[in-house]
Amino acid sequence: MEQKRKYKGLYWLIFLISTAFLVFAIIDHRTWLTLTLPAVTTSFVKALDIV
Repeated sequence: MEQKRKYKGLYWLIFLISTAFLVFAIIDHRTWLTLTLPAVTTSFVKALDIV
């Protein structure tokens, strides 16, 4: 059985950027704070290859 190499670097990069934006949104009291949560959670799950 062949195993495909999965490139998860992009997902980690998206996770770090979206987490930084989430922290900024929390500090700055942004109104659209909850819109960053799907990007953070989805990229984290994809980076860990849970799904």
